Amino acid sequence: MKNTLLVSIVILLFAVAHSMAKQTPSTAKPADPCKEQAAADKKTEAIQHDPLLDPAEELRLRAQKKMEEKNFKELQDAASELAVVSARMSKEIDASGQYVLSLRVMDDLTQIEKLTKKVRSRAK
Repeated sequence: MKNTLLVSIVILLFAVAHSMAKQTPSTAKPADPCKEQAAADKKTEAIQHDPLLDPAEELRLRAQKKMEEKNFKELQDAASELAVVSARMSKEIDASGQYVLSLRVMDDLTQIEKLTKKVRSRAK
């Protein structure tokens, strides 16, 4: 008698679960692989949160990451400006001739020295 009651309860549970599965509409859309890749990239870029880590340490790590990103951006800007100034100076030297050195070239040299120091300090 116990076995019959147990079997009927199990069958009833399966029937209820089956009917509930049929009633829920399937609204799942096919996944977009591009969005999945973008989401995966964002996950790897973010600082992983460790619940056991000290909150002050986590804030320090986030601030350090922001500072490194800022330094990298400034390094890129200084390097691109250095390339522009050196190209401009090269054209000025070619245009001026063998025995003439214009003041623009001297100004460009000063600017190149400053940018070089900036790049060197950011790279350290």
